[in-house]
This record gives sequence, C-alpha cells and structure tokens, in this order.
Amino acid sequence: MPARRTVLREAALLGAGLAAGAPFLSAASRAGVPRAIAPYTAACVQTRVRPTWSSSGAPLPEALAANVETVARAIERTAGESGAKLLVFSEFCLQMPLVRLAPEQWEAGAVDLSGPEIARLRAAAQRAGAYLVLNPVEAIAAFPGRYFLTGLLLSPSGETALTYRKLYDLTGKTRPSDVLPQWRELYGEDPLFPVADTPLGRIGLTVGTDANWPEMVRSLALRGAEVVATCLASPNVTPSSPAKRAPDAPDANDPALPVMARRLRAYENMAYMLTANLGPVGEADGNPLGDMQPSEIVDYHGNVLAASPDAGARAITATLDIEAQRRARCTPGPANALLQLQSGLHAPDYAAARFDAPPAPGENHAQAQRRRIRDLVARGVLAAPASGLP
Repeated sequence: MPARRTVLREAALLGAGLAAGAPFLSAASRAGVPRAIAPYTAACVQTRVRPTWSSSGAPLPEALAANVETVARAIERTAGESGAKLLVFSEFCLQMPLVRLAPEQWEAGAVDLSGPEIARLRAAAQRAGAYLVLNPVEAIAAFPGRYFLTGLLLSPSGETALTYRKLYDLTGKTRPSDVLPQWRELYGEDPLFPVADTPLGRIGLTVGTDANWPEMVRSLALRGAEVVATCLASPNVTPSSPAKRAPDAPDANDPALPVMARRLRAYENMAYMLTANLGPVGEADGNPLGDMQPSEIVDYHGNVLAASPDAGARAITATLDIEAQRRARCTPGPANALLQLQSGLHAPDYAAARFDAPPAPGENHAQAQRRRIRDLVARGVLAAPASGLP
C-alpha cells in the first residue's frame, strides 16, 4: 500500500493527463501495457549565483543559504508562471568558486544530500508539483578528502528519483571511475549511468561537459533514457587551440563545438537534450567565465526548440512530446539513427583499447594520462610523434 500511495500522490501532483508511476519501475512493470504521456512543458533555468568561497578559499555558508533560497524561489516562480513539470538548473547553481580550490576546500564547502539545503529544495519541488534537476557539490563520508559533482533528480513528492556523479572532464573532483572498486562495493553498477523511469518519461542526467563524449549519452540512451538533462557552467568557446580561419570560413560567433555536440547527441540518440547553463555570478550582470553557451532545449531530431539569448537570470521553456518521440524511436527507416547502431561490431575495439585505467593511489590525473599514453603507444593504438612523447 505505501508504494501505491506514492504512485497516486505523484500522479496527482503532475496533474491530469500524465501517466502514474513510481520514479523507478521494475522490468515487470515496464513489460506491461504502456500508458500515454501527454505533452508537457520543461524549463531550463538560469539563476543569479553568489560565490560561496572567499578569495582565500574559505566556505561562505551565508552565500550558500542565499543560493538555495534563490533556486527555491525560482522553482516555484517558473513552475507557477509556465506550468513546467520538469525544471533543470545549472551547474554550480548552489556552490560557486571564483578562485582555484584544493579538493579539501571544495569538500569543506560541499553539502550532504540529506542536509537542510537539499531538504529546502525538496519542499520547493513538492509545492511546485514538478521534477527538479540540480547540481550540488557533494561530500560523501565514505570518501574523506574528496568531493563529487552530483546530478540530482527530485520528484514532485520530494523524493530522490536519481543520483548521478559526474564521470567526465579532468578537474579536482573525484569521479566514480577514480575509485571504482570501492564505488562498486558501496553502490553496485547501476549508479554509474542511472536512468529514472518517471511519469514524464525516462530521464538521465549529465553534469558539465559530460555530453562532449558520445559514449556518455549513448550509455544513458541504451539504458532507456528519453530525456537527458544537463547542468552546465561553460563559456561559448571550443576547448582547444583556435585554428586560423580561412577568409570564407564561418563567422567566429557560430556556436562552439560543445554546443553543436549536444545537438548531435540529441540526433544520434533520438533523445531530448535539456541544458541549463550558469547565470550571472555576483552582483554584476556578466559572468566571470566570459561569454556563455546558451541554455537550450533540443528535440530528438536535433532541432533547437528554445535557447537563452544571454547569461542573464531567466528561464526558457518548450513542450516535450514523449509519445511522438517513442513513435519515432519505434519506426524503422533511415531517419532512425539509434536503431541503426551496430554495437556488437564496436564492442571488441572498446574492450581492447583500454583508455580508461583509473589513477593509481597517489597518482594525479596528468600522471595517469601519461602512463595511459605510454601503454596505448606500446600497443599500437596511438602513434607517437617523431619528436617523442611530450
């Protein structure tokens, strides 16, 4: 009976026309007769963020509390004004540094997911009757001295529907792959690429630049994800050395490669991609990172449904039609990019390449990458430059 009451409560909160269902459904439940999901509004929200560490790297608890309140009010305001049933917020919307921090400083300013900050946002999600995607900087007691960049999906009942810890991009954070044996012992395999089966469709999360790597979103799609929500804090630049432009090359204001990449992730996986980028930081209207990528809602064909014009505090909205997406995914033909995947042909190459050996104890990311490069060169996967390895 408790499980049934939870299902009914979420269905009531989501409103008429949306299918009832627990945040995670069993394989037996998914094998039953599917229920139609009515089109609904989703929003990507940019909020003003106060820096939560001082210039010396000390945590500023009052700034964290202010950011939590800003997000809570934005949840209720956006849901109330637009009727959005899914709200996605940016990376670092709760905790934002302006100086380079050591891992122990990040940890000191991190939150526990059972703490008062997330409890306040659970209550806001309940009042709004909406699903909520957030990116708290998280400390986990089992991993002292480390911090995690966490993707969190809260349900309209205030419960945790999904927890994901960022897997890609080399920074001071800990990735689950860095501590994989202990991670699997504590959490098992599913938390690496979790997908929540909800009344709004099957939802997966990425954080930051995760979606730059096709394997990240593809793994979510292969686990059933129909909507991939991303909490982002990235400028509108390509993370590589700029090439000289030919006279007839496209204008420099064209979207950066990561922006085009997430549109491609939507197309190749036939998935909705919802990206909320960081809003203004501090009291000024600008952003210390510079010109920011737009927040975007992209449909399962790669079409941009909505995009933010700047990095101001604002929300963008669009309608997601999961039933139309499911029909497209289940229709054979050349337009079905996902259905044409031949994963079995590629599996041996992935298994043999072994790009992903985690750092050894006490080894930093740069040392681990150099060790990995030497191994890949020795096995013929990479060819070393004539001048020798850097």
